[in-house]
Amino acid sequence: MSLRIAVTAFVVLLLGAPSAPAAVSSEAGWGCTADSSKAGWTLLATPLPSSPYSPLVKETPGVIVHWNVRVGSGLSPLVQQLGVFRAVNGGADYTKVAESALETFGGNPEAEAFATRIPVQAGDYVGLHGPVETFVCGGQGGATAALFEGGIALGETKAFKTESEFRSPVSAVVEFDADGDGYGDSSQDRCPESALFQTECPLVALEIGDVEVKRGAILIEAGNNSTASIEAIGEVRWSVRPKSNHSAERSSKGKRVRVGLRTPGTQTVEPGAPVTLRVPLPESVKKRLAQLPRRRALQARIDVKATNLVPYVGTHELKIKLPGRKQP
Repeated sequence: MSLRIAVTAFVVLLLGAPSAPAAVSSEAGWGCTADSSKAGWTLLATPLPSSPYSPLVKETPGVIVHWNVRVGSGLSPLVQQLGVFRAVNGGADYTKVAESALETFGGNPEAEAFATRIPVQAGDYVGLHGPVETFVCGGQGGATAALFEGGIALGETKAFKTESEFRSPVSAVVEFDADGDGYGDSSQDRCPESALFQTECPLVALEIGDVEVKRGAILIEAGNNSTASIEAIGEVRWSVRPKSNHSAERSSKGKRVRVGLRTPGTQTVEPGAPVTLRVPLPESVKKRLAQLPRRRALQARIDVKATNLVPYVGTHELKIKLPGRKQP
């Protein structure tokens, strides 16, 4: 015996989405304005103990999303390259761990900012190098910079010397990267809850098709708009009146019975390819149905739950009648 119930629904419901920190950004680098240039220098800044501002990359994980070199008036345009450096050997040496594309600066300091995407760690330094000459800020007494008189290839480690009269005019905006996918949360990643998506996070859109009650199970056709893990969980309840000749006891509501229902596990559903969830009926439910005449029924309450890859969770609640099976 089976009962087919036509149920079609389209439901979007978000539950328990991961709580990502608010997307924040910070600026790395001293941000001074260049007033001269030096042939072949690679110059990066180290923190000043007396300054509340730090040239360090402070957020982790983080992503440099754009960078700028402030150039004073009267200087000829120069090609420059941002480098990211990591201290090694107790701070005596630095390794170049990342670099930007080559860009030309000079002429319009307010407009010169270039987009990039460079994942960084907390404690990294930004530095600047020009293939011909490197812009520098002079007359910066009291500042401490790390200087290497030459270019450094990506992955190379070099010993830097201390430079107290110059700073690097490079600055970089570092955005938080909550999911660690290498994209800045504010401007580059539209789904910071998941490393799998940089476009809008896909919502959960459950579609319920036919629901069929068979002798041993409930079959539920279910689909989703994106790849998801799907399952069904619910219960059946009924009351059993006490067997007694006493009128007061016969009129009581009796014992409340609750029996859980669920699929044996989860199934993976792909977009446009619905699956059939099989919810077995426990022996106690089948026994109770065998005691009920066909004009009566139990009601099963079942939640179909889909969890996509973000992960977002969507649910659809079903109320399903289970007709009695007692033979006349």
